[in-house]
Amino acid sequence: MSNQEKEILLKYVKSNIPMQVSNLHGLSHLERVEKIGHFLADKNGADPEVVSLFAYFHDLGRLDNGEDIEHGARSAQIVRDLYSQQLIDITDRQYQQLVYACLYHSVTTAQSDDITIQTCWDADRLDLWRDGIEPNPKLLFTAEAKKPTTIFWAKDLVSSFSL
Repeated sequence: MSNQEKEILLKYVKSNIPMQVSNLHGLSHLERVEKIGHFLADKNGADPEVVSLFAYFHDLGRLDNGEDIEHGARSAQIVRDLYSQQLIDITDRQYQQLVYACLYHSVTTAQSDDITIQTCWDADRLDLWRDGIEPNPKLLFTAEAKKPTTIFWAKDLVSSFSL
């Protein structure tokens, strides 16, 4: 993703994040998910572009910080809409990965054998530290994410960000 594309994406995301989610699911969370996702992708070969797009879109459909069960579906629909308007320039495979990752990212029983989708989900779950929750390795997918050193690296990352 070019710097120009990222600027456009960030402008869109910033203008569409509901104020009521900005403390737990706002821009700092999205930035950390991207950073964690890229850390994992560097080690496991996941697609960094999908990881970045997931980071910024996965919670955009949230209505609040609570148990918003449908936010993944709404986030996936935002991706579909932007893709159909040709506002997201990715391959068909990347599009399918991104939609699936957004759609099921908060479903604890969701499954995927795709390393990019798994990396997206792990990046989001490793940021649970922001809410005082230690990520459970049993709910992570990738070998790198399950490592105690990675889990506590994510904790240090969260504490270094302003919330």
